[in-house]
Amino acid sequence: MGPQSILVLVTLILSFAGLAYVQLRHPRTQIRVTASVLSFAVAAVFGIACVNRYYMYYTRWGDLWDDLTGKQVAALRLPPSPQPSGTIAVKGAPDMARKGLIATVSLAGPRSHIKRDALVYLPPEYFQPRYVSTRFPVLELLHGSPGTPADWIRILRIDSVFQRLLAKRRVRPFILVMPTINGAISLSPGSQCLDAEGEMDDTYLSADVPALVSRDFRAYPIGRHWAVGGFSEGGFCAANLALRHPTSYAAAAILSGYFHPLDNRGVRPFAHDPRLLAANDPIDLAEHATLTSELPTFFLLAGASDHADVTAAQQFQALLQTKTTIPLEKIANTRHSFAAWTNGIPDMLDFVSSAIAPIN
Repeated sequence: MGPQSILVLVTLILSFAGLAYVQLRHPRTQIRVTASVLSFAVAAVFGIACVNRYYMYYTRWGDLWDDLTGKQVAALRLPPSPQPSGTIAVKGAPDMARKGLIATVSLAGPRSHIKRDALVYLPPEYFQPRYVSTRFPVLELLHGSPGTPADWIRILRIDSVFQRLLAKRRVRPFILVMPTINGAISLSPGSQCLDAEGEMDDTYLSADVPALVSRDFRAYPIGRHWAVGGFSEGGFCAANLALRHPTSYAAAAILSGYFHPLDNRGVRPFAHDPRLLAANDPIDLAEHATLTSELPTFFLLAGASDHADVTAAQQFQALLQTKTTIPLEKIANTRHSFAAWTNGIPDMLDFVSSAIAPIN
C-alpha cells in the first residue's frame, strides 16, 4: 500500500465524509470548527494524492518521508578533483566492486562560469582490478523541472536497474553523470539547457561537464563514447544538445520530451533573434539535417495514454527516421509520468549500451 494506492484515496474520502458528518451534526461548536479545519486538510491531501497517483512521483512512503525531511540521496562527497584510480578504489573494499558508487561532485565550468553539484554513478567495474587502467563511456542524464539529479536515483532507481542489467551482461559498463540542469530558474519550464536567460546552460552541459568528468574520472572525452538522455524538460535538452552538437554524442534518449522551446513566464527564449530560436529548436534542426549529416542515434519514449507526447515524438521520428536510427517506444497505460519513465529505463540503458563506442 504505497502513496499512490487506491486505498489511500478511499481512506481520505471516508475521512472527509466522517469529518463532514461531524461538522454538520455535532452539537458543540468547538468540535464542528475542528472538524471543518481537518476536513479542509484532508481535502488538500486528497488533491496531492491524486496528483501523485497521476504522475507516480512517490511510490514508497520512504520516498515521501525523505523528501519531507530534506534527506539527500546517500552519496559520497568527492573533492573537486578526485583521484580517478587512487583513494576511491583503495577505500572501496569489495562493496564498490560489487555495487558501484554514487558520488556527489561540484562541477565548476571554466567556459560557462557555472558551478553546480552533480551526481555521478561509477559502475562496479570501475573498481575491479581488471579495469584499473580502463576509461569508461558516459551517459549524461538530465532531469526535469521542477526536479533535481536525485530524481534519477530516488524515484527512477536507475543505479539499481543498471546494476541488475550489468549482472546479467545485458549492458556494457559506463559512467552515469547527473548534472543539475537549472540554476536560478527552477520552475517549469526552467532554463531548458539553453545559452540564454543570463546563464550559459548549453555550454555548461555540452562542454564544461564533459571536460570536467573526463578530467576527474577515468572517462572518455566527449564524442562517440558519450550519450545524453533526459525526461520531460530534460528530454527536450537531450534532443536539442544532441542536434546542436552532433559529434559530441553518439546517442540521445528522449523520455516524454518536447521539441520546441517553451515560453518561460510568458517570455519566449531568443525572442529578439529568430535565428537563435531556430538554432535551439529540435524540430527545426531535424528538418534541416541532411542525409550526409553526422547525427547521433535517438531513442524515443512516451506514455501511450499521453496523446500530446506521442504525437510530438512521432513528428520528431518522422523527420529523422531516414537520416538516423530513431525507435519510438510507447509505454502502455501511462502518461507524462515517472511510471512511464521507470518502465522505460531498462530499454534506454540497453539502447545506450549498444549505441556508444565500446571500451578499448
